Amino acid sequence: MAVGLFVWWGLKPGLPIHHDDRPSVRELLVGGFSQARNPRILLAYSAAFIARGDQSVNAIFLILWGTLAGKAAGLEPAAAVMSGTFVFVIAQIAALVWAPILGPLLDRIDRVSALAVCMALAALGNLALLLLDDPLASHGLICFILLGIGQISVFLGGQSLIGQEAPPAQRGSVLGAFNVAGAIGILLITLAGGHLFDRIDPRAPFVLVGIVNILLGIASVYVRLRYPVKPPAVHSI
Repeated sequence: MAVGLFVWWGLKPGLPIHHDDRPSVRELLVGGFSQARNPRILLAYSAAFIARGDQSVNAIFLILWGTLAGKAAGLEPAAAVMSGTFVFVIAQIAALVWAPILGPLLDRIDRVSALAVCMALAALGNLALLLLDDPLASHGLICFILLGIGQISVFLGGQSLIGQEAPPAQRGSVLGAFNVAGAIGILLITLAGGHLFDRIDPRAPFVLVGIVNILLGIASVYVRLRYPVKPPAVHSI
């Protein structure tokens, strides 16, 4: 009890409490998207949009396509689902193997140039499925490997670009806006992909993503040429 009284006496009156004014969530979000005036940051937001959309297309429609193909081949429901999951797993293994190979390459060239290459790989992987009528065919493994490589390439390319371009004073807001752009991509690409899958062809969602990859690849080349990184100023002594 004596110790408690001593501590109570020693802590009075204590340090004054300071209430710092913090910006609201809305102000942070507006601040993050206002940085899109920087063409490189806008390009990174666009990459997040299609990268997350690509991931959702692969996770949903690749499995669904493989499952439906398995059922059409006369497989039992459980075996059909397994066949659909297998093709998705192949794509993810390819992405897992490719990621540590791509990472060091991204550090050695301009991030916008790297993103252009990543978009080309993603377009190749998605559009290669046009050559595949049956997802369970043995030669389909090549297409799914290319698909996984393209998917992880765009994801890592966008992450590396936004990590470089986000201003330190607003890094949290910019990364938040980057992830919001990705969430919007999941919603819109999945919605459009579902309609295309049902009404046109199971490969149509991947073609949609591939076309967007091509457009963003062209945009990456334009940004790289039009807005190059300025070298640091050299001060004479």
